[in-house]
Amino acid sequence: MIYKSRCGHHPCNHETFLKLKKVHKAYSESRRLLAKHRRWSTKLPQNRVGPEPVVPEVLRQICASNIVVEFDTARHAVPEPDQVTPLGISAAQLDRWVAQLDAAEVV
Repeated sequence: MIYKSRCGHHPCNHETFLKLKKVHKAYSESRRLLAKHRRWSTKLPQNRVGPEPVVPEVLRQICASNIVVEFDTARHAVPEPDQVTPLGISAAQLDRWVAQLDAAEVV
């Protein structure tokens, strides 16, 4: 579907864009948590301080996806409807990720 805004044409409606925005924010958080876990796991066991950082599975899935490209595609309007690139992530996948993020209370 192509949606028209005052700026141009987008590949998704505003509700879907807000879900993409939430998942994109979770992507940034997941990169931070994965780096924290990587730093913790590369230390020798006797030098590890504190518990192992927990990275929920949904954040690993989001990090492995192309959410940054999809978010940028949805965010920037194009002048003509035939120039709109469809999203590569389905609405059902976005809904699953948003539900899992809400359940995990990550973002």
